[in-house]
Amino acid sequence: MERKQSGYIHQYYELEKLIKLSLEKRDINLMRVVMNKYKISPLPDRMSKQEAIFNDRANAIRIIDTAIRISINCNVNSEQAFSLGEVIIADISRVTDRIKLIDYLDNAIQLFIRIIKEAENHAYSLHVERCIRYIQQHIFDELKVKNIAVQQQISPDYLSNLFYSDTGINLSTFIHKQKIKEAQLLFSYCPSYSINDVATMLSFKHVSHFSTLFKKYTGRTPREYKIQISSASFENRGAVR
Repeated sequence: MERKQSGYIHQYYELEKLIKLSLEKRDINLMRVVMNKYKISPLPDRMSKQEAIFNDRANAIRIIDTAIRISINCNVNSEQAFSLGEVIIADISRVTDRIKLIDYLDNAIQLFIRIIKEAENHAYSLHVERCIRYIQQHIFDELKVKNIAVQQQISPDYLSNLFYSDTGINLSTFIHKQKIKEAQLLFSYCPSYSINDVATMLSFKHVSHFSTLFKKYTGRTPREYKIQISSASFENRGAVR
């Protein structure tokens, strides 16, 4: 009752609306303004520190649930959205520091904005749509054009030609780019993962091949990218507080 009288529920509803707006506009800066205004939630004076962080974690998870729903509405593959959400929620559940929790939310919303941007409407043929969906759902597997074609019961040459005709990019190149984008997400949200960890998770047989492709498509080596995002996270921390 105290929370209802204090406007707690109303304020959280307003916060969720603004988070929704920041995602729909793909605007991380708007999200930071929102988080700076509301922090995570208004904290009743009688809360202990333990109750406060428990309360904040619950609200952060609600925000991620909102991000999952919005991303699916924006044509993000549902399995991709739920998988990302599950990883983020698992991490949030272990956070015991409020400032770290705000940092996690900042990074998480950036990741959702990224996958929403990548899922902008594309009018592709059925085989190509299925191909893209298969790649997204099996991004951690060793993906070969021949195996993907077998899944669709068509020849590898036909699938490759159709994919290039629809997208203007070679299928093998698309697979590499998607794996590197996934690597960027992993480095961004899981900075403790080593370069070898990520290369192995994405089924690269050789770290050198992974590193070569990473630099080719991002302009940086994996090590340079990890240093960059670590510096950016430190700078953003002050902006969100």
